[in-house]
Amino acid sequence: MSFQIHHDMQGSLHEILRALLEAISHLNFELHGDTVTVRDHGKRLTIDLHYEGERHLGLWNLPMTGVTYEFIGYTEEEKDAFMKHLQLHMQRCGQ
Repeated sequence: MSFQIHHDMQGSLHEILRALLEAISHLNFELHGDTVTVRDHGKRLTIDLHYEGERHLGLWNLPMTGVTYEFIGYTEEEKDAFMKHLQLHMQRCGQ
């Protein structure tokens, strides 16, 4: 099966990429520019990151990064488990 998910995340591209790589450090992955590819027994997960500019909230200018996940060969349960694992690692204190 194939699934695609897009998230807008608050943080610079560098901050989001650093947290993402820490969360998947136990997996076999390759980093090429702003794209991460995870290969797992014939399955592939591609994660593309791109800076989306700043979101203005009152006096704050918050950097935003778009993250697109493409799961190829994963079941829905495997995709959900990965996203749950990732969410736990990407949470910030107080949120």
